[in-house]
Amino acid sequence: MPQQPLLSKEQKENLAILEPQLKSCVRSADLERAKRITGKIQNLLRPTGHETRILQAKNWLYETAMEANSLTFAKMGFEGTIQKSNKNTRLHLEAISLLAICYLREANLDRSRDLIIKAVESINNIKSEDRRKQFHRRLIERLEEESILVGLKDESGTPLALEEVDQHTIKLVMTKSENQIYLEMGQAVPQRSIDLLSDVRDTYTMRLPGPDRKLLPSPITEENKEELGKRASSALKRVAWRAVCSPNSEIYKAWSQGLSVVYDKKYIAGAIVASFNSVSISAVMIAASAAALAIKFGAEVFCETFAPNSMMIDRKEKS
Repeated sequence: MPQQPLLSKEQKENLAILEPQLKSCVRSADLERAKRITGKIQNLLRPTGHETRILQAKNWLYETAMEANSLTFAKMGFEGTIQKSNKNTRLHLEAISLLAICYLREANLDRSRDLIIKAVESINNIKSEDRRKQFHRRLIERLEEESILVGLKDESGTPLALEEVDQHTIKLVMTKSENQIYLEMGQAVPQRSIDLLSDVRDTYTMRLPGPDRKLLPSPITEENKEELGKRASSALKRVAWRAVCSPNSEIYKAWSQGLSVVYDKKYIAGAIVASFNSVSISAVMIAASAAALAIKFGAEVFCETFAPNSMMIDRKEKS
């Protein structure tokens, strides 16, 4: 792709507003808003031939689609980015990585494995060891989180019952510390999730040069239930955060009245149960642990700590 022309002052000013708005759509999974903002960015940049910057915006759009569970739209978009971008660029690598996640979410493990291998091979194009380490950490941790989520989903499972989840939530809040709640969550992670974790890790390291293996974070093992619970909690933030932290939700508004209002009306457990049922997660202790953590953290800390992050690297990041 030819070298991009310099951005005008007007383009820079507009992008400084539009791009953060677009990136925020990934967190909220607001696909319709992401489409509108991407259209504005495309109209702003296309006349001057800034195609690479447009592709970057579209990657955020497709990642938003992935988070909104519009996987067909997301897959087609990432395939387009892969075809149009230079193979040695971060943009190309991010599209391959996110496409691998799409297929992992569909439990299409064969296709996901192929893309994980391609992504690992592409990471070798990053010359800086610090940046390779950064991308390895982001990708392997995200793939492990997605593996846990896939293993938790059970289309044939019995939907969660609010009363049962709420009872366990109250018990956890009253009797367990934060680390003990993570332990409870880790013990409730099903074997399928653990097997997927191992499979993804093996696939990832298969084509990884020996020296780069030391750049990976330590693996999550079945024996360390507390760490497994922490990783499960991180995985579930993509479900729990939107249930609890959307500024337009009743639970978020109630939080402004004080935690007791939310707790008494079972707002947190109810939001968690509804969101988990919507994605076929039916493990009672997983849901109760997530609700208990939300209560223990409190609104502001929970919503900041558990906010989902984009896989894509911000242009301003240096390491």
